[in-house]
Amino acid sequence: MKRKIFKLGVVATLVFSSAFAQLTLRTNYFNNVEVFYIADFDFNNGMNNPDIFEYSLEYIAPDGDGTPGSGTPARIVIEFEMIANVPSLGLNNRRIIYIKTEPFDFNGTVSISTRDLDLNMDNIYYDDGRAVTGIEKDEFEFIPDEEFAQLQTAILSGLKLPAGDYIFDFKVSEVGGQPLSEREVISVGNPTDLELVAPGGQLDDEIEIYSLYPLFQWESTDFMWTRLHCTECGYFIRVAEYDPSIHSSIDEALSDRANLPYPDNGVFFEVPSVEVPGSGGKLLSGQTTFQYPFTGAKPLEEGQTYVWQIQKVYPTTSGSEMIESDIFVFTLPEMSGSTTAGGTSTSGTNIYLQILEQLLDADTYNVLFSGELNGFLPTGVVTLNDTQQLTQDQLTALAGQVLAGQITIKSISVE
Repeated sequence: MKRKIFKLGVVATLVFSSAFAQLTLRTNYFNNVEVFYIADFDFNNGMNNPDIFEYSLEYIAPDGDGTPGSGTPARIVIEFEMIANVPSLGLNNRRIIYIKTEPFDFNGTVSISTRDLDLNMDNIYYDDGRAVTGIEKDEFEFIPDEEFAQLQTAILSGLKLPAGDYIFDFKVSEVGGQPLSEREVISVGNPTDLELVAPGGQLDDEIEIYSLYPLFQWESTDFMWTRLHCTECGYFIRVAEYDPSIHSSIDEALSDRANLPYPDNGVFFEVPSVEVPGSGGKLLSGQTTFQYPFTGAKPLEEGQTYVWQIQKVYPTTSGSEMIESDIFVFTLPEMSGSTTAGGTSTSGTNIYLQILEQLLDADTYNVLFSGELNGFLPTGVVTLNDTQQLTQDQLTALAGQVLAGQITIKSISVE
């Protein structure tokens, strides 16, 4: 699987202080997006731009009386830089644009977002409505025309930014002081790739598996989203039975009554997401594996054929977008007879072996059931803590809690 490197300047507050005053810079929020559509940006009117990130810059004069703008302002300088690493264009740490202002007076709080990024960036206002005056450019650098033309051609041909890392550096410093800085590194992956791995394959492959609780796996470019910005983002799965006597195609079978979600609500089941380490719980990432659940799904049955598909929903500057994988097919063969030599019914008892297989690590299970437990078929009598006999439903519910990490097993014994 192709992995995407993503670095994020998470919410932080950097402070430069003197004995009397304080200048602060922080990132208020950063809404991760995976695809940047150029048509979504209006460089003549930034208010039409997507809302991606926002900085706050604040200075409170020590000799002010508490009213907006009172007291002696600070003299500050602002720098903004965008750098691109785009392998397909041969851009390696290439500066796209750099702006540095002349020192100007600043006194108050300003919030600067992607909606302020337009040709009229000098029209910036304090949060209390006053205009920030005296902003003049000191230094200005733009990517050379020939490289810009190459980038522009790539953008216009695909209508979106080429895949790569785009680095946004925002710095501010009081004249004579150390700069404060915030950095956002946005990895544009254009994540439209999605391929199923297992279980199953094409219908003609006639692939059989031997687990009633298979591990579904797929490959896709990693992507992330902000919890509040894209509540519908993530991976979603649907599993349904395929019966060629009533279904004319695997697509029809997938649209018929599903085993997952169950009860079938006509949509896909959401695969649990994970929090991105270091993001303070603000960013989520999708998983590319999913264990068929012990509870909350209609059990898979021996002798039946099933179809499954994954949906991927990811954030773009135009909102969320969805792509679907191919449909895979697999069959669960009959894995046990109807009776043992002694007449004990074994129909369905292999579900206990399936549960043991999930609870034990693979090596231990294989050693046991290819050795001293070879040919073992459970009777269906399961006892918890030497006192409570469990039904199959109770055991599957308990196994689900174990796999979710809610409880732990001290020991398992087989008589």
